[in-house]
Amino acid sequence: MISINSMTSGGFGNKVLYYNNLRQLAAKENQEWSCVPWEGAQIFSGDLLNGSQPGDSSLNLCLGERFFEWMTIPTRSIFELKHKSIVESNSAAIHFRGTDFFQWNSDAVLDQEYYLNAIEEVPAETFYLFTDDTELQSYKSVVKYLEEKSKNIVVGVNTSNRQYYIGDFSVMSECDYIISSPSTYCICAGFIGKNKKIIHCNSWVSDRVSKEDKFWVDLNNGGNEDYSLWRLI
Repeated sequence: MISINSMTSGGFGNKVLYYNNLRQLAAKENQEWSCVPWEGAQIFSGDLLNGSQPGDSSLNLCLGERFFEWMTIPTRSIFELKHKSIVESNSAAIHFRGTDFFQWNSDAVLDQEYYLNAIEEVPAETFYLFTDDTELQSYKSVVKYLEEKSKNIVVGVNTSNRQYYIGDFSVMSECDYIISSPSTYCICAGFIGKNKKIIHCNSWVSDRVSKEDKFWVDLNNGGNEDYSLWRLI
């Protein structure tokens, strides 16, 4: 049996990726699995813990670097939301990340040109905006641009109250398009819920590929049925 005996202290997206790797590896090697309780698991249907009994082998922390390599079963068969948000038809989610990303990797704070150019590629009428930092120039520019284009704008509730991240995640997962950031929170919404068209920033992906960052290398090489690029902007 393979198990996660201690869940990562990272954010929701990191937890989802780590847990997904457990399930994929267990399926790949035809082994039983178990997992300790983790914050956020309760939003998904089914038993995501499988008894919570420690296994013979504890899975070391791993995130995106194993996402494509171990993929064996569809992510949407693992993660099914108990309550799917109702979103407008022909909708796009846009995710901005600031705050701690400035310290982690300032290049991950994407500029307004990426977002504005991506919007031009998306034939959507309703745009759902999600951010942890409303002072970002990119966020302000997008709001202004969408208003000028007379598009419908919905701002995620988590923007003003960080306790509502699960509600925003549910909305994002049901949109038709995601104009994505490098955030694992946003990436996970891309492979859960509705099959959607994913846009990423070309300069970010190119930089990560040049540094041999495995998740981005694999994504740039085609990804898989659960998560692939629709556009690089």
